[in-house]
Amino acid sequence: MSESFPKPFDFTARRRFPIGLTLAVAVVFGILCFLGVWQLKRMVWKEDLLARIETLKTAQAVPIGPVLAQAARGENVAWTRVSVACRPAALPPLSLAYGIRDGDVVWRAQALCGVPEGPYDLILIDRGVAPDLTGQVEAPARAFLEPGQVTGILIPLAQLGGDRAAAVTGLAGRRPAPVALMVESESPAPAGVVPAPLPAEISNRHLEYALTWFGLAVTLLFIYAAMLWRRLRP
Repeated sequence: MSESFPKPFDFTARRRFPIGLTLAVAVVFGILCFLGVWQLKRMVWKEDLLARIETLKTAQAVPIGPVLAQAARGENVAWTRVSVACRPAALPPLSLAYGIRDGDVVWRAQALCGVPEGPYDLILIDRGVAPDLTGQVEAPARAFLEPGQVTGILIPLAQLGGDRAAAVTGLAGRRPAPVALMVESESPAPAGVVPAPLPAEISNRHLEYALTWFGLAVTLLFIYAAMLWRRLRP
């Protein structure tokens, strides 16, 4: 009768370099670093945004025509205070737009303003919120006066979101501006609408977020190094 003995443990297998795990750690480390760098870029963008908003407190409104000409040349005209005497857009009125402000559902009045001069003949204007509709899931149809003399702040059209930006895209024979006008004041003012051109609160915690991502990346390296030392030590 033959006896069987347990196979000796292969210590060389235990000390084999973990190629698959190393690649996985490298991928995760790269993602964490990418997120950290992205947050730093967001921080720079947010600081520029806050500086522009701070400048708005004392900036005078300028005619919209020359500013839109700058936009047509590819220049950044966001957060510029402008004024315009709207011409009739000769287009159907726009419905109220859904939005969130101070954590509540709000409905924003919007309209199309015919631009009298410059490279564009049309601009989307956000006239403000209808306070009596705050919190409502659905908003009734409402009609407002055509916009007249308007003073407000330009923001990129894409910043309003795809649904709202679509209101001025694809209009045959029209040249809509790539920016929207957030109304500060109108004459005559539409009844039941309160201008709300700026976000209620703009936080800038991107440095904190960046340090968090970089901290996770460094922690991952320490954990991997400890595991590797334990696996490969004699």
